[in-house]
Amino acid sequence: METASFPALAITPYWTSVQEDLLHIVDLFPQGTLNWTPKDELWNARGILIHVSDARDSWMTRAIEDGEPYPNIWLTARSRDDVKRELGRTFARIQRFLSNQAQLDKVYPSDDPNHPPADGHWIAFHLLEHDIHHRAELMQRLALLDVKHEIDL
Repeated sequence: METASFPALAITPYWTSVQEDLLHIVDLFPQGTLNWTPKDELWNARGILIHVSDARDSWMTRAIEDGEPYPNIWLTARSRDDVKRELGRTFARIQRFLSNQAQLDKVYPSDDPNHPPADGHWIAFHLLEHDIHHRAELMQRLALLDVKHEIDL
C-alpha cells in the first residue's frame, strides 16, 4: 500500500503568532504573580508555561525521536527569563520538525493501547492545539489578576 504524501504544513506563521503571545504573556504577569494560582489544585502560570515547553520536548523526543535531549526543565526553569528561554528553544525544535516533510509524513507508533499510531501532521496539530489551549488558560489567569493583555485573537 502506497502512503500519500501530504503537503508541508502551512501553520507555521499562525503558530509563530501563538508563540509570540506566549512570550508576551510571560512579561504581562505582574512581579510576584508568576507562581500565583486561583486554586491550590490548579497549576500556576509558571507551571503552565513549563508544561507547554515540556510537552513539545516530550513529543519530539519520545515520538519523533529527533535526536535532541529531553531536559528536565521543571527543575531549571525558575525565572521569567528561564521560561522564555525554554519556550524559544522548544519552538525552534518544533519549527525544525515542521520543515521536515519526511517527519511530517511518517506514522509514529504508540505505546499506549488507548491511542492509535499518529502521523506527524496529527502530532503537529495536536501540539498547536495544546499551545492555543494553554494560551487561553493563561489569558484567563491574567483576567483574574485584572491585567489587560491586548492580545487580539
